[in-house]
Amino acid sequence: MRVSQQGAEANRTGKSFENEVRNFLVNSNYKPLPSPLYEALWYSGGNRKNQSDIWLKKMDTQLELKFQNVSGTVDQKAFSELYNASERIDCAHFILVFGGAHWVKGRGKSIYENAKQHAKKLTNTPSRDGARKLSAMTFDEFKEWIDEQS
Repeated sequence: MRVSQQGAEANRTGKSFENEVRNFLVNSNYKPLPSPLYEALWYSGGNRKNQSDIWLKKMDTQLELKFQNVSGTVDQKAFSELYNASERIDCAHFILVFGGAHWVKGRGKSIYENAKQHAKKLTNTPSRDGARKLSAMTFDEFKEWIDEQS
């Protein structure tokens, strides 16, 4: 598969995962909204600001979704997403939600487990301007967490 085809496939599967999460939230009586725009750590001016994938306004919780079935560039994104959220996303809770087979074994599982620990460390770091709590969860864990909120 060519690189351009890989990128198109990643976009398709990522959008499909986002739709699955949105449908789950709607079926659980939540209203997923577009997140507010913000200036990421890598913002360089202009009109192109960043936005998390989903905002649960009543809970002031923003979600960033990462879907992967095999290793790839998404492996490197979890930690920068969490750090960026800890510094720049103004919300009560930021959750990085992992979907796909990649996160359940081997390298992917190790990355996921380390992302969970990184989120806890960032939450406990004083003097941050961003999200007041950070979490990393698999989609199954997220579904359980949502059920507990009801």
